[in-house]
Amino acid sequence: MKNFKWDKKYLYWGVTAFCVVVASILFFWLLNTWNGLRATVGTILSVLSPVIYGLLIAYILNRVLVLFEERVFKKLCSRIFKDPVKARKAARIFSILVTLLLALGFIAGLLVIILPEIANSITNIISNSEEYLNVALNWLQNSLQGSRLEEIAAEWINSISDKLVDWLQYNVLPRISDLVTSITGGVISVVMTIVDLFIGIIVSVYLMYNKETFCAQAKKVLYCVLRPRPANAVMRELDYINEAFGNYIVGTLIDALIVGILNYVFMMAMGMPYAALATIIVAVTNIIPVFGPFIGAVPSTLLILLENPTQALIFVIFTVVLQQIDGQILKPRIHASRSGLSGFWIMFAILFFGGLFGIGGMVVGVPMTTVLYNIARRGVARHLRARGLPTETEKYVDMASVDPATGELRPRPSPAPSEKGSRRLRKKRPAAPENAPEQKNSPEQEKK
Repeated sequence: MKNFKWDKKYLYWGVTAFCVVVASILFFWLLNTWNGLRATVGTILSVLSPVIYGLLIAYILNRVLVLFEERVFKKLCSRIFKDPVKARKAARIFSILVTLLLALGFIAGLLVIILPEIANSITNIISNSEEYLNVALNWLQNSLQGSRLEEIAAEWINSISDKLVDWLQYNVLPRISDLVTSITGGVISVVMTIVDLFIGIIVSVYLMYNKETFCAQAKKVLYCVLRPRPANAVMRELDYINEAFGNYIVGTLIDALIVGILNYVFMMAMGMPYAALATIIVAVTNIIPVFGPFIGAVPSTLLILLENPTQALIFVIFTVVLQQIDGQILKPRIHASRSGLSGFWIMFAILFFGGLFGIGGMVVGVPMTTVLYNIARRGVARHLRARGLPTETEKYVDMASVDPATGELRPRPSPAPSEKGSRRLRKKRPAAPENAPEQKNSPEQEKK
């Protein structure tokens, strides 16, 4: 034991091996219990859904709250109350009340204006569905009359009708009790969602009133867990994430509202049918980047096509023009700065997060990817500067390697010219005339 020498190297290897073993065990345990973990996480999220709704509502309304508090009620309450603490609390309470009343009034106004028109549109579609079907069948019959396709189409329609009758008789009717149960479950889930939203509004009031206290507690925990330097880095990244998400969400909602208003005004001016229903579809789907305008344009065009094909064509042209105006003028002015992502990364963000989280993932996928992309970009730039390397992407386009001694970027060698090209580039020496006298070297050249 006296000859034993402690070496930190062995301790490092032992701790590394232990961590690898523990990480492997945890990984295989997660794979085996993944379904149970998903069910547990889903249960926890459903229980905490009022809190999640409250966080979302408070986060979206916070900017309006700050606007009223800083611009209106702080000055007003400071004149009414002599105590600055009471003045600050009163300003916060009045700002929360006005913000919530404006939000609820805006939603209620939209529902009062739009819901009757949506109900009329749906009733009109249901009542005229038979007429629409007959018009479509007559058009199909007149188009295919006198051809072999007419017989094929008739057989196809008859087979579809027979299969539809069999499906209703043997599948739908025996399961009518299950259908009633599912409808009841859907109604209950809608009611529970409304209750959760109501509780979420109450939670958002608490969050907005005590937001400084909650933020201070979170900072205290952060600096308790981490050292000052990494904690400061986390604070900077959180500020950037808050700014990026806040600007994107608020700007997207404002953009969707403007697009919806323009769409509704145009449809009413042109006398197009289903203006309210089509506007709701266009405005809601416009929140989804890239694919949203196309997703909203298809059902809206089909609705108008049932009434007037000419107006449906006009609506398609207007939608294309409106989306160009929105993409080139409205969105760059509403959003303080562009995402900085290329088209590939925007498409990747929508597909990836949409596949994981559905419509909500498609909405937040672009700002999420923007945040991750910029964090990675700043980290890469910081490490490159520490190693004395340039951070500009353009300098790495024609780079082949880095000189380990000087740190300079070595350019890629130019490709060797082909044999034909070298023959063309090779200069031919002029042939000497036959009778030209032979040139002799001078005495100086001979000495050399």
